[in-house]
Amino acid sequence: MTVRECLEFAARLKLPGTDEQKVARVDFLLKNLKLIKCQNTRIGGPLIKGVSGGERKRTSVGVELITDPSLIFLDEPTTGLDSFTATGVMTMLRNMAEKENRTVVSTIHQPNTEIFFLFDYLSLLARGKIIFFGKADKSVDYFTSIGFKCPEMSNPADYFMSMMSIESIELEAEEEEGRSVFDYDNKRIKEEYERLIQFFDAKYITSELRCDPSAKHPDCTPLEGDEDIVNIKLGFCYQWNLLATRNFRNIVRLPQTSYVKFATTTVTALFASFLFWNCPKDREGIQNVQGALFFMTMNCSFNAIQNVILIFPEERPVFLREVNNNMYEVSPYFWAKIISEFPFSVAIPTVFGLICYFCVGLRPTFEAFIVYLIILILIYNSFSGYSLIISASFANKQLAVTLTPVLIVPFMLFAGFFVSSANIPYWLKEFEYLSII
Repeated sequence: MTVRECLEFAARLKLPGTDEQKVARVDFLLKNLKLIKCQNTRIGGPLIKGVSGGERKRTSVGVELITDPSLIFLDEPTTGLDSFTATGVMTMLRNMAEKENRTVVSTIHQPNTEIFFLFDYLSLLARGKIIFFGKADKSVDYFTSIGFKCPEMSNPADYFMSMMSIESIELEAEEEEGRSVFDYDNKRIKEEYERLIQFFDAKYITSELRCDPSAKHPDCTPLEGDEDIVNIKLGFCYQWNLLATRNFRNIVRLPQTSYVKFATTTVTALFASFLFWNCPKDREGIQNVQGALFFMTMNCSFNAIQNVILIFPEERPVFLREVNNNMYEVSPYFWAKIISEFPFSVAIPTVFGLICYFCVGLRPTFEAFIVYLIILILIYNSFSGYSLIISASFANKQLAVTLTPVLIVPFMLFAGFFVSSANIPYWLKEFEYLSII
């Protein structure tokens, strides 16, 4: 999706009002976030080059600003950005806080000096304890007063990070005694680090900076009821239409994956056709036909698994984030995904079946060929659904990929290719009917 399409997608799901009002809100954000030049550029991903890192970060912020919140929480918004781009993103957030009267709360790791002095207030945490909370420009003077002076012409953020980390104690011990950190007692170093954090904590508690967490600002008024909470009830069809449109748009704009799917299917089908070419109708030919049917079945199964198990885990974090933000419900997403991928779920097994069926020499009747194609399509779609269950059950992609063969083997054993139905023990009979194959 392009930057504009991404913001319009969020606006249509999160904002009340007419489409004109939603588009006007998107135009306002594009201008304020300085995204006008790249509004029609694709955001990009692993397979396609898109906007820069800073523009991608500003787009992510814009999605959250759609509803015009007065309080914004950001988790390390400069991660993965170079110093110049990170400064641009944080300057934009600072201007937003000043001009639009918003409160921006952000975690940040080792900002440069320019970013550090953009903050109004600074909170330093170590081992779950607050060792400083107050105005950012007073932090250097405070630590100087307790015996930790920041060197001149250095970044206060870098100094604070080294001061709070256990690695700094290890390096000091190495410099003073001239030995490697591996020669020291880890327990002694940890105890020294704990004493340092306790010292910071004690100094902060007894300082004038310590705030009363139960205190209230005189200008604050308590919220009564839910009048400030915007709840938008969108219909199933409206949500499904937006999600399906997004899915089809991504498929059309990223044809490389479709080319790969059909290319691998065609090559595999040709290989199977040459191997099982025109199986004879004698006793040996029956064994060949059975092997060909087993290969066709398992090929469709594993094709479906790979097309889901390697892709859906990448979509899972986006899906969870959008659902948790109440952008849409689970059922419209599920059916939009099923419908958008249905053409491939029919075309891929059909291409494979068209190549293999007549080359192998199966029954040359139209009715038998249609039944054969229907079975392949059903197997492909069944394993696609099974792969969705596996992908949704495990957050770790590697774990899902590792467990998939283990969860497929029982279906293979009870498919009828290795053991006849009559020879299956009665207490395992139910698994025969549970097998997808």
